[in-house]
Amino acid sequence: MSAPMPFDPINPCLILIVRRDNLVRDTLTQLQGKNPNDFKKPLKVIFQGEEAVDEGGVRKEFFMLLLREVMDPIYGMFKTYSSNLQWFNSSTFEDSSMFHMIGTLCGLAIYNFTIIDLHFPLALFKKLLKKPVMLDDLMELMPDVGRNLQSILEYEGEGFEDLFCLNFEIMQEQFGETKPVELCPGGKNKEVHNGNKLEYVNLYVDFLLNKSVQEQFTAFSEGFHAVCGGVVLDLFHPQELQAMVVGNEDYDFQELEKNTTYKGEYFRQHQTINFFWEVFHEMSLVDKKKFLLFLTGSDRIPVFGMKYLKMTIQPTGGGEDFLPVAHTCFNVLDLPKYTTRENLKQKLLLAIQQTQGFGLV
Repeated sequence: MSAPMPFDPINPCLILIVRRDNLVRDTLTQLQGKNPNDFKKPLKVIFQGEEAVDEGGVRKEFFMLLLREVMDPIYGMFKTYSSNLQWFNSSTFEDSSMFHMIGTLCGLAIYNFTIIDLHFPLALFKKLLKKPVMLDDLMELMPDVGRNLQSILEYEGEGFEDLFCLNFEIMQEQFGETKPVELCPGGKNKEVHNGNKLEYVNLYVDFLLNKSVQEQFTAFSEGFHAVCGGVVLDLFHPQELQAMVVGNEDYDFQELEKNTTYKGEYFRQHQTINFFWEVFHEMSLVDKKKFLLFLTGSDRIPVFGMKYLKMTIQPTGGGEDFLPVAHTCFNVLDLPKYTTRENLKQKLLLAIQQTQGFGLV
């Protein structure tokens, strides 16, 4: 995002050495000890006690495992809404350093061309770019709340006050207890009516997306900007920044086929491979996206397009009763040597339907 840093011949990479059973704490401790200039270097990850050389796959596994852990409800850092999108939890017990770490990781993912499977609304990326958030943004995250507020704005009939019975306050859950919070000074005694309903809706949106999570978002933003801050960032639209972090949906599955390599007995005209591509191209977009999630850990593709997504298909020793298996960190598909198109289709669809979240092997 910002201007590239001069090459450091002594320490050319940002190296993180982490333990699988202490991933969050090790990452947090090491990131806190780094100079901001270190974040501009290529990231190399070493899992303690393992010999794998990080050619990209180890780094991808690191992001996937770490983010899966910190987004787990056990940490209580984020809430998931009916939209299946996540937002900061204002009632979290975690301190700001954890949110700073996640922001830093999002920045590092951009710098290292790694797509990460985070389910944040566009509002997050608007806020990172210091753009205002509005009712449409709240509606994306919390559809029911957004629609209710929209209905308030659209109501033009008589008896507004008796119908809605609203004051300028909101009920907020804090640590298991629900309490009223005033949206403005004296809000509990300020009635909402047709003349001030827009003010009410704006304050409501501002509270949910800004004020109530200010501490958590500020830490996240500081971590992100420590990596990606600079004048170049200002040139991005929120949708472009979102695509840099979580990929885009500009699918070209013919490009994926062209980029696929084969190992062992497999080659492009092998009977099983022919069956595979026939079945794949006939699948619905929904199932193709499930396959991407199964293969890569995300149903989105790199920001620069499908040509940057590489897949390897290799045979397995198992028989035709076995399901395909994805080595998610390396985009490798273990495909049994199915001898009929029908069996391949059945087994492939079954494999991708069973995938939930990360399909690590």
